[in-house]
Amino acid sequence: MKFTNKLIGFIIVCVLSSIGVVLLGGGVSLRGLAIETQKQNISRLIDVMDEQLAMEDSEPRFAFWLPELLRAHSVLQLTVEKDGIVSYDFDGRTADTEGATSFLKEYHFELKANSDFKAKVIMLSPYYAMEYPPELFTGVSTGLLIALFGLVIAIWLLKKGMYGAELLSTRSYKILNGEHIKVAVGSEFEWPKATSRAFDKLIADLEDTKQERSRFDSYMRTNAFVDASTGIGNRDFFLNQLEAMLSDPGVIAGTIIKIELYELSQLNYNHGVASVDEMVKSVSELLSKFVERFTGSVLARYRGDQFTILLPRVTGPESEIVMKQLYKLLTRISLFTPVDCDELFYTGVAIYHYAERAEEVLENVDQALKIAVLQGCSGWFLYEQEEQTPVYAKGTVRWRGLFERTFKNNAFYYEQQLILSMENKQVLGHEIYPRLKDENDEWVHAGVFLPMAEKCGVLKRIDQLTVERAISNLEQGEPISCGINLDIQSYLDKRFMRAVYLDIIRLPVRLRAMLHFEIHEYQINRNLEMLLEPVKNLKALGCCIAVDMVGQDVVDSSYIKKLDVDIIKIHPSLVRDLHKRQINQLAIRSILGGTVNLATIVIAVGVESKGEWDALNKLGVYGAQGHFCNQVRVLTE
Repeated sequence: MKFTNKLIGFIIVCVLSSIGVVLLGGGVSLRGLAIETQKQNISRLIDVMDEQLAMEDSEPRFAFWLPELLRAHSVLQLTVEKDGIVSYDFDGRTADTEGATSFLKEYHFELKANSDFKAKVIMLSPYYAMEYPPELFTGVSTGLLIALFGLVIAIWLLKKGMYGAELLSTRSYKILNGEHIKVAVGSEFEWPKATSRAFDKLIADLEDTKQERSRFDSYMRTNAFVDASTGIGNRDFFLNQLEAMLSDPGVIAGTIIKIELYELSQLNYNHGVASVDEMVKSVSELLSKFVERFTGSVLARYRGDQFTILLPRVTGPESEIVMKQLYKLLTRISLFTPVDCDELFYTGVAIYHYAERAEEVLENVDQALKIAVLQGCSGWFLYEQEEQTPVYAKGTVRWRGLFERTFKNNAFYYEQQLILSMENKQVLGHEIYPRLKDENDEWVHAGVFLPMAEKCGVLKRIDQLTVERAISNLEQGEPISCGINLDIQSYLDKRFMRAVYLDIIRLPVRLRAMLHFEIHEYQINRNLEMLLEPVKNLKALGCCIAVDMVGQDVVDSSYIKKLDVDIIKIHPSLVRDLHKRQINQLAIRSILGGTVNLATIVIAVGVESKGEWDALNKLGVYGAQGHFCNQVRVLTE
């Protein structure tokens, strides 16, 4: 009601000032009128004196009757002079009037008939000794009461009339604060009505536009990285994921599989495109269900007749076991076309390693596929090459022993990577990851040992240590935002999260806002409803929510509003060679479009070159994280 209160205050001041001015002006006018009346009455006496003096008697006749008349008119002194000689002097002052000097009025007259005579009159003010009975102020008081009553009625009517305007003003402030969804439909009491209806229409149009843009962004991302026929990733999507894995030190090695549907063009000719498309969709669905069991796996339609699969951390004998299982599924698939499965599927398999070139990996798997085709009859071939046994190839028992020693000796280390602002390269915060050393005193990356920690059932213990380390950094170190990435099962474990809440509560409020909890986008897509409660609790405590791996898969971005996400972190696969890939720039634009009119900021992860930095800056990304920004640093105890 600020506007109405100001207006009412202004009106009250104006009305009261007007009343005061009228009363003051009336009082001044009455005073002047009374003095002028008194002066006119004395002037008539002076005229009578003037006539008496004109008779030229030795003693003026008025000397006998004038004193009583002067006393009746409250005249205290009358002096008549001629050329400085006093001709008549009257002094009616008494002891009662001696103390009323401030109420004396002095008048000077020049006689008309006797111009050489001058008269000076000193008398009491007309207000002296005047009584003021309440009856005299009845009219004025009545007028004031009527004016005040009218003012109160006017204020009441004004408030009633301006109530709708205040509602509209309050709604305007909420719209400016980004809460337009909450006030999409205005109150029926809003005024002016036309403005209220205009707000309703504009907000509705804005929501329609945002939904249309969201649909357009999803459409663009889908057409950029998803195969229209099968709904899985396309060639561009696969190449992005492959290069990201080859540059990820957490994925030391893995398996790439290329499956070819032999002579697909001939099948289209023999059985019709529609029937063959149904068969391809069946194969795609089977492969999608198959790869779900592998963490971080990628499935894509590389070409019309080829599917590719990436299985990180699957190598050696494990690759052969996986291929045997996959081959059995392919040979037992129910097809809509009468095709012999023994002559349909040919599969090439190769092992890739960290820092290997993508072209070499694709060449190896293509070579394996050619050999599989030459062997005849549906089958698969594993491209053999010399490889070192990766650290994660050790058995579960050995991993469990390594974890127990690490817990016992409190030997977990943490590496830190800074996040810089794209605008001025100022530090926005950092993200920490756990690290450990194996029996050979070699560093083991989090991406290597965390999957094994999940198998050994100790991942939540590691997550708890990570939370404690982040809180300790905020309490003891420089107050800077700290991001931590916990496993999805930790977020969904109420007992685990209750312990995290207790740890957070001991932090001051200003430090809680610097604690960023990160969740993988694909995990959000699978567990959105279950994540609502823990995310809501973390937000209530003042923490920030960040979503990483954004863009790795094409998913619905409605979670941004549902979870009130603060930070979005783009997957490195979209950032790699961004300045050379228009389709990746299009995908990042769509991600940025999903945050329009929101407080969510977008940060790119995996920035490795100046070209990528410049491209991201041009697109309007808020911050960046990667080796181009700074090298990873291991935190000391």
